[in-house]
Amino acid sequence: MRKNPERLAWVVLLTSFFVCIGLTAAIPLGVRAFALFSQVEQNVTLEVQRGSLRVLRPSDVMPVAIAEDHDDIPERTVVTTDLNEGRLVMHDPKDADAVVASVQLYNNTKVVLSTARSPRFDISQLPHQVAIEMTTGRVRINVSDTQARPTVAEVQTPHGTVALTQGSYEVKVNTATEIAVRYGKADIRRGQSIVALEPAQRAVVSFDEINGPLPATRNLVINGDFQHQVDGWATDWDRYGDQTDPQQPQGSVAIVVNEGREVVDFYREGTNHAEIGIKQEINYDVRDFTSLELHLAVRIIYEDIGGFGGCGYLGSECPIIARIEYEDIYGSESTWQHGFYIGEPKSDWLTHGWAEDLQEGTWETYDSENLMEELADTPPAIIKSLTIYASGHSFHAMVTEVELLAQE
Repeated sequence: MRKNPERLAWVVLLTSFFVCIGLTAAIPLGVRAFALFSQVEQNVTLEVQRGSLRVLRPSDVMPVAIAEDHDDIPERTVVTTDLNEGRLVMHDPKDADAVVASVQLYNNTKVVLSTARSPRFDISQLPHQVAIEMTTGRVRINVSDTQARPTVAEVQTPHGTVALTQGSYEVKVNTATEIAVRYGKADIRRGQSIVALEPAQRAVVSFDEINGPLPATRNLVINGDFQHQVDGWATDWDRYGDQTDPQQPQGSVAIVVNEGREVVDFYREGTNHAEIGIKQEINYDVRDFTSLELHLAVRIIYEDIGGFGGCGYLGSECPIIARIEYEDIYGSESTWQHGFYIGEPKSDWLTHGWAEDLQEGTWETYDSENLMEELADTPPAIIKSLTIYASGHSFHAMVTEVELLAQE
């Protein structure tokens, strides 16, 4: 080269040329790839519903007990419930009010928040992504698309992997994994086997096989997620309202979107008694069923009865009450009910055993005991109707995921 400076010059010139060409192509491609595939962590909130939850963050050596709600739960956090309950809520990082997924944690459950990420830039076509690892217990997962993009969720259990799209699902893990689809679609993978589940289907995954699709427990309630509407109101449900003083403000019952799903919103501001609610006629013979359970999600934002919480001086004015009217096997008309409230009632007010205190402003799920066993003295023969109503003076409450699950 030293004896031939022209060759050296050509080598330097050509090398610079190709480096320039490479950088000219690589830099825009790199920027494009960063814009399309870069992700940021979602803001994940842990809501504590009952007692304390054990939480182990990636930076911690030992788990700590958390008794209050916490924001900014990082990936790889382990959450364990004992006799307690809680909820993980994943928010769109660009819109704090938009919920992309929520995971209801029932008692004796252990999960790991593996992934909670969204695209950094709007130009990206990637979905919101949520993934959890579940080793034991029971969860209910709601997956919601946002206006900007869809959401995909994944649940990893010891027996397989479940991929979820927008919808509502229940996952139980014990000696096997059981997946039930309320609405939406789930793809279950175990080794080379893949099984797709549609609404009202379930599957059981063991270490050896996937058993499914199987029929899910029969839901006697129609349109309990309030997605089907005509003129702004849910089909198969009737609204009603009544109050002591017609001069007082009327209450309202409406369908709104909260955390990406349709819910019924009960609202009233007043100083005397009022009742507003929704009702569905069911008229279903349940004499051949061994199990009957009511499930619903409840959120009480506010209530005020003369400056107190609770359910009024007779214990009958709860901001949410679910009532089942049925005919028993002896031909008599009977009712079963369960109520929810927030705040402290006045010291001399009645508090019935069928009413329970919830945490203010938080979505909580309720699952009744087996009503066929609870009502064994007057066993139901025909479920006639289900009514969900708000009662009191001033209140603001919401309900969704209404299911009356029957199993033979």
